[in-house]
Amino acid sequence: MMNQIKIGAFISERRRAKGWTQSQLAEKLEITNKAVSKWETGRSMPDLSLFMPLCTLLDVTLNELFAGECIAQEKLKEKADEVLMDVITNWLGHDKWELKEYDKAPQNVLEVENVSKRYETENSSVLAVNDVSFQIPRGSFVGIMGASGSGKTTLLNLIAAVDQPTDGTIWVSGQNIADIPDEAAAEFRRRHLGFVFQEYNLIENLTLYENIALALTIKEVPKESIRPMVQSLSEKLDISAILDKFPYEVSGGQRQRCACARAIVVNPDIILADEPTGALDSHTARQLLDTLAMLCREYGATILMVTHDVMAASYCDRILFMKDGEIKAALNREQENKQAFFAEILKKIEWMEGESHVVPEAVNP
Repeated sequence: MMNQIKIGAFISERRRAKGWTQSQLAEKLEITNKAVSKWETGRSMPDLSLFMPLCTLLDVTLNELFAGECIAQEKLKEKADEVLMDVITNWLGHDKWELKEYDKAPQNVLEVENVSKRYETENSSVLAVNDVSFQIPRGSFVGIMGASGSGKTTLLNLIAAVDQPTDGTIWVSGQNIADIPDEAAAEFRRRHLGFVFQEYNLIENLTLYENIALALTIKEVPKESIRPMVQSLSEKLDISAILDKFPYEVSGGQRQRCACARAIVVNPDIILADEPTGALDSHTARQLLDTLAMLCREYGATILMVTHDVMAASYCDRILFMKDGEIKAALNREQENKQAFFAEILKKIEWMEGESHVVPEAVNP
């Protein structure tokens, strides 16, 4: 298993070799001093989105960072697969991928066609999304990855009918929402979309049951049907015992599973998840991702998730990589298990960033 203390000591050693203080390294990575201190004392690991920038700054390969030591060139290939699989298994376990089988080609729930978004001000013009096109079949779990400022959140807002594109069309279950009037947008979201946010967005003075039931009430579900629907789904998500509690009385993971229940209970055309694991620790994040995958598998949910986290992305069927407002690459999971898909995502990120660090070929344990 991965040795966090050894990795932390290696980061500290390489930082000092560069002549930097913890504050200087933190500033270069645009994070807090406290985060660097936690890495170097083995109390936590860098966020996955920081691995490549950290390797670049410290002049080490990804394998050397994971191993917590410099690796001689002649031993690099021998060590690479061993190191990478130890790390991936530590995060993801040994789950196997079950290839989805369709009797016929699945219907597309979402079709984005040549969508662009330009923001104009008096002194500037910013093209946040540039001629983006893709489709999402029903029952898919699709992720959008990209650095801050890549356009992924703007794209999600366009799909959520929170903003309108400058050009192009967005079809949700056959309805073009690109030109939907502002006064109709809220009603469209209530009836066709589900949302899972990083900060949960639960109503604090309502119980978990009331938060979930409210979504059904707004959709005008008959009163007698609401409790059985909430109870059945809550049992699946392992929150039935805490439905009478308020959000502040339960854990972050339980709040997020409540948010998932609220999103799926109204049977939306598509669930939009914006960095849903961002406020969770790694163990709770894995539980949430298992929940989202289960919603696809057992409820036929269609999910579009924006994330910067490689672990979260490894749960998806397909990943779209955004940079400078464009979809630069796509990666399908197909029959790969999570471990192999995780490695493929790392390789694609490295390719997009144009880094020279060695990321080994995906291996199949």
